[in-house]
Amino acid sequence: MRGQRTGRAASDPEERLVKPPPLDVDAAIRTWDKQKANFIQTLDLHLEHVEHGKASMRMPFRSQVLNGAGAVHGGAIVSLCDTCFYVALASLYGPMQPTATASLTCSFLRPARPPHDLIAHATVLKPGKRIVYGEVHVYSGEDLVAHATISFLNSDVRSSDVRAPGAEVAL
Repeated sequence: MRGQRTGRAASDPEERLVKPPPLDVDAAIRTWDKQKANFIQTLDLHLEHVEHGKASMRMPFRSQVLNGAGAVHGGAIVSLCDTCFYVALASLYGPMQPTATASLTCSFLRPARPPHDLIAHATVLKPGKRIVYGEVHVYSGEDLVAHATISFLNSDVRSSDVRAPGAEVAL
C-alpha cells in the first residue's frame, strides 16, 4: 500500500547503544593528565569530571589566551569545546575509536573576561554509529559565555566497537 512502511521498523538509535557500567572517574582523569597532547597542555586544559556521554573541563584563566580586547580568545574557547566533547564521546566509544570533528559551530554569547577560569560541560545528544552529535556550554563564573554544537565522524566503526556492560575504559 502506498504511504505505508513495509519490512522491519527502524529502531531508535538510543536503543542500539548499550549502556556501559559506571566509569572510574579518578582513573580516567589520571590517564587524561598523563596522555594529553601538547596543544592541550599549551591551553592548560584539565579534565574535571567524566561520565557516560558527558564531560567537564576547566581552562584556567591565563593572560596568554587573551585577545586584544582583554577577553579569552575565541579560538581557545572553541578548542576547549572540541576537546571536552571528544572526552564525552570517548566515554561511550572508548579512547581508541578513530574519530574526527566533522562540524563545530560556536556562538559567543558574551566576553569571557578575567579573572574566572572557563568551565565547559559537554553532552553527547545522539550517539550514532558514524555521526555523534552533541553540545557544549562554556561558563566564566556564573555567566554562560559560549554554546557550541558539534558533530564528530567515527570511522572504522563495527557494531562490536561500542562498549558492552562490564567493559572498562581509560581516557
